[in-house]
Amino acid sequence: MAKRMRIDSPAVSFATGCLRALAAGGNQRPLIRASRTIQRAGFTLVEMLVVIAIIGVLVGLLLPAVQTAREAARRSSCQNNLKQIGLAILNHENVKKAYPAGYTYYGSNERCWGWGTFILPYMERMDLYQTLQPDKRKLSTVVTATASQTDIDALQTKIAGYRCPSDRSPDLRDKSQFDSPTLATSLFGSSPPFQVATSNYVGASGGVWVSGTDGSYPTGYAAPYKNFDCGGIFFGVNDANASSPGRGPLGVKVSDITDGTSKVIMVGEREQKGLAAIWVGTGNAGSFGTDGNCATLARLSFNQNWDVYDLYGTDNRGKGTGSAHPNGVQYLFADGAVAFISDGVSTINQLQNRADRAPRVVDVSRY
Repeated sequence: MAKRMRIDSPAVSFATGCLRALAAGGNQRPLIRASRTIQRAGFTLVEMLVVIAIIGVLVGLLLPAVQTAREAARRSSCQNNLKQIGLAILNHENVKKAYPAGYTYYGSNERCWGWGTFILPYMERMDLYQTLQPDKRKLSTVVTATASQTDIDALQTKIAGYRCPSDRSPDLRDKSQFDSPTLATSLFGSSPPFQVATSNYVGASGGVWVSGTDGSYPTGYAAPYKNFDCGGIFFGVNDANASSPGRGPLGVKVSDITDGTSKVIMVGEREQKGLAAIWVGTGNAGSFGTDGNCATLARLSFNQNWDVYDLYGTDNRGKGTGSAHPNGVQYLFADGAVAFISDGVSTINQLQNRADRAPRVVDVSRY
């Protein structure tokens, strides 16, 4: 006997329904029996790999754009820091009729307060200024082995307005943290009992000799050393209470900037590679090294962002300007304006002197 073959499909079901409806007098609608075959949705391995590859390409395209946007925001924040510093310095000048001194000088190689401390009241940090009392105490009497915890905390205070968001320097300026862990050489004097807070902004000391001489460096040496005036906005000024009294902590006046306040750099950046800076002052007024006056001042005769460690010798590292921003450095001018100057400008040193009558050939973009 032949085996009956069953055919089960939507078409057959539809036809069978129609025949049954006709047999019943046409009063019933044909029933359509749907197939019970279920297809499960999903990805094949090839499709999954394609999706992963597309996501990787998109991430690769978007990540540089995100990083660029973040750096633009950090650079804008740094620019704002410089503007606030400029406002503080100009407010200081408006009240005291002079810019702050680069640092005070008492006639000896000791630690001295710097310009970053003198403008604290105008940086909305009167609390720190009143704690440190730079108008009543010498820095050399504050930074001692018996310093109070209150003074230590104040000198180690991280001030957001003195830090560039793009820089990754440690909060305390210690060479062992900047260089090799095996080096314990201090960046604030020969042997301080504790480290002080890091800054990323340095004052421009100038590059032409105006006044100052001693046995080691005769007339004509232009460097931020003792009370030498190097022609810039900031340099060491004899304190009013020094053995040879001067006008310190007051510095130059607007009338001294004969080249024009809009054409003279006042403050620049320095990043981790350049050993950054400190806002407190100088660790040794008798040194223009990184442990002395160059901890708070800069010599723009070293072109910005140059690897001075290799090009000029190990003793010149940390004396110029530089930044963590791509392709340039931001500067604050004596009129309070901020400019971004691109790398490769070989005449940057023309902008550091306040009264040399040198032609200003650098065309800067000012904000």
